[in-house]
Amino acid sequence: MRGALGRFGVGAPEKVPSATALSDDVIAVELRAQDVLEDAEGRADELMDALAVSAAAAEWKVERVNSLVDAKQYVVDLVGSLEARSVVRSAQEIVEKLVLESVLPPSGVALTTMALDGRGDEERSNLRERAISADLGVTGVDYAIVETGSCVLLASEEVSRLVALTPPVHVAIVQRGRVLPSLDELFTLRRREALVEGTASYMNIISGPSRSGDIDQTIVTGVHGPREVHMILLG
Repeated sequence: MRGALGRFGVGAPEKVPSATALSDDVIAVELRAQDVLEDAEGRADELMDALAVSAAAAEWKVERVNSLVDAKQYVVDLVGSLEARSVVRSAQEIVEKLVLESVLPPSGVALTTMALDGRGDEERSNLRERAISADLGVTGVDYAIVETGSCVLLASEEVSRLVALTPPVHVAIVQRGRVLPSLDELFTLRRREALVEGTASYMNIISGPSRSGDIDQTIVTGVHGPREVHMILLG
């Protein structure tokens, strides 16, 4: 890079800082990851309160609820206010517990579970079309980040990222103990997954509604993703 910029002989290259997220020391990463998870659980209320503020600043519509019943009712009310006719959801455990099948299909709303558990190409194509035409998508989250007011979705068979990206409205359910102070903690946990568990799948970091400034440098919402995002803080 120095050569490309014509900067020759300007000191020695700087060393990469000794950060857990960059470390190859499995024991150090494991210990730090345990500290991160314990902190997230021990400060759950404090972190949830802080997330409510940062998420609202990032233009999430934030709702704090105490139970799954309240979370379910929020989704049902939102479907009604949007006059939605088609909803897609993930197969994550927290979304399964909402049992949306008990209320949406009986009311005439089509509900599709977007899971990728061994489905063939034709079935995946059909699911993609349903996601594209859906009015609303519902997912859980793997983590949420106070620093940026973001939700993090990791790739798995329980969730297609289309649920959070293609419908015009996305609802994300955040549980206690899943909220991290900053991206540093997230990258530490991801480093642990890579070193200890041998997994390093992609992830989506969602920081509010989709925004684009491609045309005339004017910010437009909802061009490349949901125009409206809702964050339900559970607990």
